[in-house]
Amino acid sequence: MAFREIMVSYTAVDDRVHAAVLHELLLRQTPTVEQLARVTGLPAIAVDDAMGRLRERGAVVGDPTGGVVAAYPLSGVPTSHVVALDVAVAWANCAVDALAVPAMVGRPGTISSQCTLCSGSITIDVEGTVVRSREPAGVVVAYGGLTDCRDRPALVRSCPFVNFFCGEAHAAQWQPPTTWSGRFLSLDQAARLAVSNFHHVIEVYQRFRPEQ
Repeated sequence: MAFREIMVSYTAVDDRVHAAVLHELLLRQTPTVEQLARVTGLPAIAVDDAMGRLRERGAVVGDPTGGVVAAYPLSGVPTSHVVALDVAVAWANCAVDALAVPAMVGRPGTISSQCTLCSGSITIDVEGTVVRSREPAGVVVAYGGLTDCRDRPALVRSCPFVNFFCGEAHAAQWQPPTTWSGRFLSLDQAARLAVSNFHHVIEVYQRFRPEQ
């Protein structure tokens, strides 16, 4: 997902709660109001108010029961994009989201995903904006259809708009959704774009994340 301009911080409380939600999802834990209050040390009513603002802005995506299914770039339910760090193994909502996670945490990470066309395994080692290794060598990223991201994260197993392909040949054979209006990026381009798109989230998490 491209991190949109509506994602501008309102208050320091919002940022603290936002970072705590991200931290809980990073650890595959459920970010309830009660848990977030314990993590942040804030009153539950302040956390609940902040969560309302975060949902309104699209920073946090809830389900009909009031739970959290995503806080970009992380998913609260299993997806096909898994990011392994030395502190956690997390799910990301899409290919670009996955590339942003190591920079957010400030640690090298290994992304395990698959080609959208052939389901072949894809493995990427990334640190910040730098792709350290990739397998296969020709991985590319389909990037587009971002207006749908707010309503679709983690509600489908694989984002239909922003995904990895094992090479240009398979990307060329892909039949995108009719609403897709994107482009293909090299993996290096996608890694730089991911960090740029998520600069606000990266700053918030690194400033306000709970103690490891």
